[in-house]
Parts: sequence; structure tokens; C-alpha cells
Amino acid sequence: MVDELMARVSSFASLWSAARRAARGKRNRASVAHTLFHLESTVIRLERELREGSWRPGPVLQREIFDPKRRLITVAPFEDRIVHQSLCAAIGPLLDRHLVAHTYACRVGLGTHAALRQARLWARSFAYALHLDVSRFFPSVDNDILLQQITHDVPSAAVVELCARILDAGAAEKSAGRLHFPGDELFSPLGRRVGLPIGNLTSQHFANRYLSPVDHRAKDRLRVHAYLRYMDDMLLFSNDRSQLEDWGHGIEQACWRQRLRLHPWQVVPTRQGITWLGFRILPNELRVKRSSVARAERRLEALRAQELETAGTDNAEASHDRLTTSLRSTFAHWNHADSWRLRTQTLRRLGLLAFDDDDEDEPKQSQCPTE
Repeated sequence: MVDELMARVSSFASLWSAARRAARGKRNRASVAHTLFHLESTVIRLERELREGSWRPGPVLQREIFDPKRRLITVAPFEDRIVHQSLCAAIGPLLDRHLVAHTYACRVGLGTHAALRQARLWARSFAYALHLDVSRFFPSVDNDILLQQITHDVPSAAVVELCARILDAGAAEKSAGRLHFPGDELFSPLGRRVGLPIGNLTSQHFANRYLSPVDHRAKDRLRVHAYLRYMDDMLLFSNDRSQLEDWGHGIEQACWRQRLRLHPWQVVPTRQGITWLGFRILPNELRVKRSSVARAERRLEALRAQELETAGTDNAEASHDRLTTSLRSTFAHWNHADSWRLRTQTLRRLGLLAFDDDDEDEPKQSQCPTE
């Protein structure tokens, strides 16, 4: 018999809505278009397989990216992503209720820009800051610890089993080097399952929940008032440098309990600026990180070159639309920083905005507000 939560995950209405969400921005892809064309029969089959417990994840595609750093991205089949969407809609609120208020990733009404606004506010109020981030976070997530957390939060054995199957489907991520932690024997790390596939919606929710004990260590035990986290990036603020160092060691121990290691860290004065989430946060200014600007400009220049090459052909309109869409999304992101000059100079470099007579040398002597 299907319990209430599993019935919600596997319902026709939930899977239909999940398919629509999963297809956003991807309807022109062949696999997505094919599934949408046969959506009714696909959803009926998924509903039956989920209720019977016979559903299994399909084969994944993997590719490496090196911008800004090397990562292995896992792309699940579109039908699997429908199941992921339906599952997260049902269990997302159950996992979310264990998170502290200042955890910003994968939460409705929060996100990157809300985290930046809060960090900027605290940078104005405190003299020192501490940035902590986990080394190889997704490949290091311990599956047994995560499943214990999911079992505690989710009152459905069938849904927990579904989560376990999705975790097992990311087996390629579990090839990361094993590490020893306090209390381990020599071969203890070899017997543990580790890793979350980067690219799955479920992985984002699971990873967010996985670090919840670290949040509660900071807020409930260490009593850190100015603390916020976006996925595995944590920021702490204080007017006392030694206090921040003590807090850093306490959080590092909490990460060890989750079998995670932090990158080397140090306390810095807020007046020097903090690099976080692709921006440089200063008490009175928010700049776009220089490397983020460089990546965006390379992408925009390639799209602009493509637009110029296809001018006067049948593909001209499509090339123009791609460039316009990319410009709008990039500028919308930069608009949260003090970036008017940066956006203006970018348009001039692309040849989309004329230079003023007084600014002829500006491309050679760029003073855009980046890090």
C-alpha cells in the first residue's frame, strides 16, 4: 500500500507539473521535446512504476567543465528529472524545516542576491570577517550520514528508498579520494559511500540539508549572531578577531563530524573586502569579481562574433536573440553590484554602444568596478 507522502510524489498531477518545471528553458532539446510529445503516457508509466516500487534511474551523461574550476557534471535523463522535481516538491519543505534562517541556497524567497544583501549589511557593521568553504563538497558527502538525516526527516520508507536509489545512481561521483577523520581506523574510509552528482536538483536539496548540523553548531552552540551560508560557503562576522578564530576552529570540528574538510582559512578585516559568490564585498561597495567578469566577457564576445558572422543570413535573428538573452541575464546579475561603468564598458567593447569623445582610451585603461 502506498503511503500518503509517496502517493503525493507519484500522483499524476504532481508528475505532470514536475515535467513542466523540468522542461523550462529546454523545450528545444530532442529528448525533452520527445518526452513532452508523449507526456501523458510517460507520466502514467512513471506513476505506475513509482507506486509499484519498480522505478529505477536511467543511465546518466557526464562531462567535465573547467570554468572556473574542474568539475564533473552529471546530466540525468529527462524522465529522471521529472521524478526529481516531483520528489523535491514533496520532501523539500520537510528538509527545509531543519535549516537555520540564514541558509540561502535552494530556498524560496532567498538565493544568491539575498545572501549578498545580508553579507553587505554585516560588512558595514563589523570590523572582521571569516570565509569558510568545504573542500570538494559534493564528491565528499557521506551517503550513510545523509540517508540517516533523510530517514529522520521523511516519514515514508518508500520515499527514503527512492532517495537511496537516486543517490546510488551517482556512483561515478564516488570515486573521490577517501580521507581519514578522528575516530577512523586504517580502512574505515574505504568502506563508506561518498559523493553527490553535481547537476541533479535532488543533490542541491540533499547537500543543503547535509550541512544543517554545521549551521546549528554555529548558531546554537557557538552563538554566532552574524552567520550565513550559501551551500558550502559560510561567512561569519565579528568585531573580535580572536573570537572569529575560535569560531572557525569550532565549525571546522563540526565539519569533521560530517566527514568534511575545509579549505585553509584566515580572518580578514572587512575594509579589505571579502570575495564571496562571485562578488567582492566591501563595507561601502559591492564589486563583481574580476574572474567572473572575464568569463562573462568571453561568452558575450563569442556570441557577438557569431551574430556578426550570421548577419544577413537565415540564422541572424536566432544569433541576435542568443546574444540579447545572455546580455540581459548577465547584466541583471551584475546590476546587484555597483556596476554601471562595468556594464557600459562591456557594451562598448562589444560594439553595441558608441564611445564618447572623452573616453577613446577607456578600453585600454579600463577602470570598471571589479575586484
